[in-house]
Amino acid sequence: MLDRTTSSASSLHAVEYLFTLLDDFGSYPEGVVKPADRLAGTAFFPGGAGLFGAAPGKPLPPMPDGGILVVGYNFDSEAGFARSLARSAENVNGPTWRPLLAVLARANMDPRACFFTNAYMGLKAGRVATGEFPGARDADFVQRCRAFMLEQLRVTQPRLILTLGTHVPAFLAPLSPALNPTWSHVTSLLQLDTQNAALVPHARFHTVTHDVTVAALTHPSRRHINVTRRLYKGHQGDDAEAQLLHDALTASHLKQDG
Repeated sequence: MLDRTTSSASSLHAVEYLFTLLDDFGSYPEGVVKPADRLAGTAFFPGGAGLFGAAPGKPLPPMPDGGILVVGYNFDSEAGFARSLARSAENVNGPTWRPLLAVLARANMDPRACFFTNAYMGLKAGRVATGEFPGARDADFVQRCRAFMLEQLRVTQPRLILTLGTHVPAFLAPLSPALNPTWSHVTSLLQLDTQNAALVPHARFHTVTHDVTVAALTHPSRRHINVTRRLYKGHQGDDAEAQLLHDALTASHLKQDG
């Protein structure tokens, strides 16, 4: 599916290049549909460009090079995507973006230094976006999504990966020996916390030219409930995740904004 010799450093914007790959992604399993359109404003990829500050009628913001990759589980349901299409963007004051931006701001992370994407491509068919993503049960689809993730890593060359929620760690685990096997069977972030494994400072991915720091965060949409369970270096709850982010930034050698 992915041509490793293809360079994103062509006349195409890196995001446009990724969308061209999705055009040849192949079939989607039952319960998963390809977005019929693209959001012009701020939105996670593949519903939109994955770049904060994207706006209708304006050139895409630059793809962060050597920045932060924020990885969610899946984009949305068909119904949720239709609502976003009506306003040309995801709701940045909604249950995912608002707490996520607050977490980034607290850590002095500039959202313009992030590429916001998802582990699984496509939309969840129907009206409900939460719960297990149907494509996660299709081995071929999972393999293609992991291959596509490796290409996203090649294009963005991130210094830091932030995973959102309990499902993404197991998705990423086979892509790096530093994550596998500890992250492979994660069903709760508490499992990682009790093994002191929520922060991996020297992960290697074969499409990235340098070490990558990887940190597992609570999904922002349920953060107010689930963050209370976090444990990290003697801290608990919100303080634990704040310290985790601080250490992730330090390990990744990224400068904090301001």
